[in-house]
Amino acid sequence: MEKSPTDIASVSHWESVWKNTASVRGFSTLNYYDFRLAKVFQSQVTPGSRVIEIGCGGSRWISYFDRVMGCETWGIDYSPEGLAIAEKSNSGRPRVRLVAGDFFDQSALPSEYFDFIYSLGFIEHFTDAALVTRRMFQILRPGGRVMTLVPNFLSAYGSIQKRVNRPTFDKHVIMTTEMLDDAHLAGGLTAVDSARLFGCFGPGVVDYGWWQRLLLPPIRLTQHLACWSLHGLHLDRESRLNSPYIVGIYEKPKGDLTDSCAAL
Repeated sequence: MEKSPTDIASVSHWESVWKNTASVRGFSTLNYYDFRLAKVFQSQVTPGSRVIEIGCGGSRWISYFDRVMGCETWGIDYSPEGLAIAEKSNSGRPRVRLVAGDFFDQSALPSEYFDFIYSLGFIEHFTDAALVTRRMFQILRPGGRVMTLVPNFLSAYGSIQKRVNRPTFDKHVIMTTEMLDDAHLAGGLTAVDSARLFGCFGPGVVDYGWWQRLLLPPIRLTQHLACWSLHGLHLDRESRLNSPYIVGIYEKPKGDLTDSCAAL
């Protein structure tokens, strides 16, 4: 059995993040980043697709894939607090299956099952990203795809994160577009849409620690107004300085390459 990479965030960190969170905001096309991500997701899945979110604690997207996209929707998380939030917001949805467990537990998820795997801030919390992508490879069907999104902490937001909440900054491996691509290629996947900067303005990506509850509402409002204004003017361009995220899409080659991937 392949070893698990070192988790530099840990269960205790995520429990502290979610324990005071009663609920999460739902998906809305009025939200600029929901609008942008929905377009990405819609290009990758069709009704009936088997979809899983890796690190689904407090997820806003599980209900989207179930209710809007009509997918068989799964999620996995090792944080009981985070999973409880996701369960509460998706109660009564028979096509949703939420798994309490470690993503690297070979018995937690079926092999070669999923059509689409996505994560929104997961892989960057592990010391060896290639071990994460190899595990994705195992549960992805041949021809299935992975979408991975990580924060762009090489931007101004990384500098802000380091200053306002250094412990959270230290729980991230700072990734470049090249590093994200290399991690997936090392896991046996091929690039469909190579890693690129994503978004035009996003101070909401920062965890402000003790000031989060006070600062986040006005920051989100400012972000919302700025992004839509730039979008309306066709000026919502990505750059290393101001883009809050990096995103890439990858595919498992068709045919049985499990043995060759395991040998990497």
